[in-house]
Amino acid sequence: MRNKTAFRQANQFSKFKKSEDGGILILSLFLFVGMMIFGGLAVDLANHERTRTTFQTHLDNAVLAAASLSQDLSAEDVVYSYLSSAGLDPSGVNVDTSTEKIGGIVVGRTVNASMNRGINTYFFRFFDYDTLDMTIASQATERVEDIEISLVLDVSGSMNNYASDRSGRKIYSLKRAAKDFVEEVLSEAEEGRVSISIVPYAHKVNVGRDLLRQYNATNEHDYSHCVDFEAEDFQSLAIDPDVQIQTTGHFRISSASNSYYNSPTRGTWVCRNDTGFAITPLSSSAFELKRQIDNLWAGGTTSIEVGAKWGLALLDPSAQRPIAALASEGIVNPAFRGRPHPHNAENNMKVLVIMTDGENTTEQQLRPEYASGNSDLIQFTSNGGKGPYYNVVSRETANQNDGDRDLSERYFYASYPPVTNNWYWPWYSSDKEGNSSGDPFWNDNLLDSNPQFASDRDPYVGKNLTWAEVWYRMSPHYYAYNMRGRQMNDTGEWHHVAKDQWNQMVKKVGSGVKDNRLKSICGVAQRAGIVIYTIGMDVRYSNSLEILKECASTEAHYFDVKGMEIQSAFEMIAASISMLRLTK
Repeated sequence: MRNKTAFRQANQFSKFKKSEDGGILILSLFLFVGMMIFGGLAVDLANHERTRTTFQTHLDNAVLAAASLSQDLSAEDVVYSYLSSAGLDPSGVNVDTSTEKIGGIVVGRTVNASMNRGINTYFFRFFDYDTLDMTIASQATERVEDIEISLVLDVSGSMNNYASDRSGRKIYSLKRAAKDFVEEVLSEAEEGRVSISIVPYAHKVNVGRDLLRQYNATNEHDYSHCVDFEAEDFQSLAIDPDVQIQTTGHFRISSASNSYYNSPTRGTWVCRNDTGFAITPLSSSAFELKRQIDNLWAGGTTSIEVGAKWGLALLDPSAQRPIAALASEGIVNPAFRGRPHPHNAENNMKVLVIMTDGENTTEQQLRPEYASGNSDLIQFTSNGGKGPYYNVVSRETANQNDGDRDLSERYFYASYPPVTNNWYWPWYSSDKEGNSSGDPFWNDNLLDSNPQFASDRDPYVGKNLTWAEVWYRMSPHYYAYNMRGRQMNDTGEWHHVAKDQWNQMVKKVGSGVKDNRLKSICGVAQRAGIVIYTIGMDVRYSNSLEILKECASTEAHYFDVKGMEIQSAFEMIAASISMLRLTK
């Protein structure tokens, strides 16, 4: 029985082997198993790629944020925070940071982040692969691209002295160093990326006709183009184009010595208008800037804070509209339309360089009532070519106790030097001498009158001058002494009267006030993120050096140099800035 059963099973198996009806099923089974295996492997691979892509995307974003120059957190904290917020495990991520600095200020940052880890598998483990390696790397760099520089250069009279190392006059050392600085910063710089403004200063800063007319400046004269500032102006970097500013009276700074009293043209203009002294705004032309520097010469007193004020104004976005107008006129490179950029703008750096060889000195300003309007001075010119002569109106008579003893100035007082030997009485008019009503020589008919000159009866035509015209012709000291002091018959009173008159016309801004203004505006600039370098060349005053050190961004930005060392100072500043420029 058992043999029959075995035979029957063997016979059935033999038939099964010979039959082809089950072949497709076996193949299907093999295919199904293969599909399951490779599908599983694909799932592992897809999971690996999805995880890698997710990590890469979030790591890229994290590195970009970490590289930002405005980022206060450490690069590691930023990267880990970004990944954690995305639900990713930041462990195993390595972060490396390199920075570029000028002094203590970061001007370039590169962040590298990388990780190497394994992703757990589900199907690859059947082939002894429990994990699939995943390597991710990301790098981001942010650097300053646009650079705005204001060079504020001392060209006061002391710069004409010889340097302490006897290398030559200081003004020539400055010019060489400044030209090399311009060449170093601008050489190979991409067009439109680096702008340099040159702001020469002495007693004042001559803004220049083209730039000043972009502001709301008063228009008493067009002889020169300086501006008077008040204390509150140094609390801000801006000069608002819509707010009226006071044009500086064009007059000569002079002393109280006799030589200044005797010559109407002695003294230095409070606002120098010589070639090269005006501001050069936002230029990228090394040739133009070096030509400007070549034209500089030394003269006048020192107002460091006024130079700093204009240097910073050309770094402040309030100057965008004036600069855009100059760009439209072809005076400024059109690439600089839109500059100065906002403070702390991305990829932008603002640099102020202040150079001086001394300390602030007392500044002189005309009082408002002597800066504009008609004066009391009459200019007379002879039809025969004599003159001009200058006289002031006097309403005094012999009966008034005016200190002139028994001589009166019924109508006019003659200028000095005298036009006749009897210069107290140069005017004669018998028909108006006795007419005491209305001061007939001091009215609108004056310009049409022909008073007779006593010595030769030569007719003279008079013109009432404005105060601006007066100061263009003579210094306040000359006017005070000769037009007012000499009215007194007692010569001992001349100097006293002249001094009182001068004090009525001119006010002083002391050096201590100016120092405080400089400190104030430097503080505002530092808080705005402007990089400030200061250079003291042969400065003998410890107070001035302390102010320069305080004004600089850090001690590394402050240079106390002797003579030709100024070359090295400018070279170091140029090298630091040149790290940041984008080259072609």
